[in-house]
Amino acid sequence: MQEFIAIDFETANPKRVSACALGYAKVRNCEIIETNGFLIKPVGGHAPFQSKIHGIKEEHTFDKPHFGELFPIIKEIFKYPLVAHSLFDKQVLNALSDHFDLGLSFEYIDSSAVAKDKLPNLKNCKLTTLVKHFGFPAFKHHDATEDSIACARIFLKLINDEREGPLKSISDEASEFKGIVMGILADDEVNYKEAYELLYWLEDHAEIAKKYKNLYMRTKEVLEDDHLDNVEAIEMKYILNNLLKNL
Repeated sequence: MQEFIAIDFETANPKRVSACALGYAKVRNCEIIETNGFLIKPVGGHAPFQSKIHGIKEEHTFDKPHFGELFPIIKEIFKYPLVAHSLFDKQVLNALSDHFDLGLSFEYIDSSAVAKDKLPNLKNCKLTTLVKHFGFPAFKHHDATEDSIACARIFLKLINDEREGPLKSISDEASEFKGIVMGILADDEVNYKEAYELLYWLEDHAEIAKKYKNLYMRTKEVLEDDHLDNVEAIEMKYILNNLLKNL
């Protein structure tokens, strides 16, 4: 792939439409040629739990444009193939497109799925793990621009280093679902972002949600208060481990 843009969103509350930051790194001929980041006034305001993760609060975004206002400035980004390190950013972008009636259509690659295929023996394929695995410089995790740069470097390494094995793709919903579950369980814990990513994916894939109705309903229930406590996280891990045995 000669040219692509790695992106990363941070959200202000558990709703996927609540983007409060966007970072990107543009790649051409295997080199990062441009990076930038934007703060965004989020839909639905800021929740304390999310602010603790990335440090972005209302005081940082109250005078910033909402995504609909920012879009005309950055719309060229979405004409390139997009790479992000999970399906979460795709879900955020789709939610923003729907909310602001942008009609976005884009090519999207989940670099974490690529890493899982090419590095099956790695303990997990989280962004921080892969940065250490490849010996890249330390970065500020949950800073949207720095995350996008790390994602770009990782994806370049994965697609250009033949020693890491052949590039595979997830070709159907069942395989994609299994990949999500395996990714969540890779570090033997479930966090709120992973739980929401799972819930949003199930909401977008009705047949899978219907087939695994108990998982879908329980995930929805534990996230009703927009939080995932330790007991709920342990329960979700137990449910997913049992489900994975039959996938």
